[in-house]
Amino acid sequence: MIVRVTAEGAVVQDADDLGRLHLQTDLDADGLRAALTTTGVGELIDADNAWLDLAVLRSTAQLVATAPDWADQWAGMTAYAEKKGWLSPDGRSVQVHIER
Repeated sequence: MIVRVTAEGAVVQDADDLGRLHLQTDLDADGLRAALTTTGVGELIDADNAWLDLAVLRSTAQLVATAPDWADQWAGMTAYAEKKGWLSPDGRSVQVHIER
């Protein structure tokens, strides 16, 4: 799944591919920080990583997902992220890599 973030907002692409969750953007760090905060999608950790809000991500991705087992794939993805230590301490966000 790709979360594409621009100054106008965030869009989920490839919602059925939960094996490689990442964020894509052309924004600089300040622009990305502002876009994530304004949209409520997440927050910037550093130049290469961001937290994405799982509830926002799930509700947005479900709108475009088509795989019949998508909910099971989502559960698997979040379990894997937890195992790898990529969930925030409160479990509400997942750490993702930023691709520019």
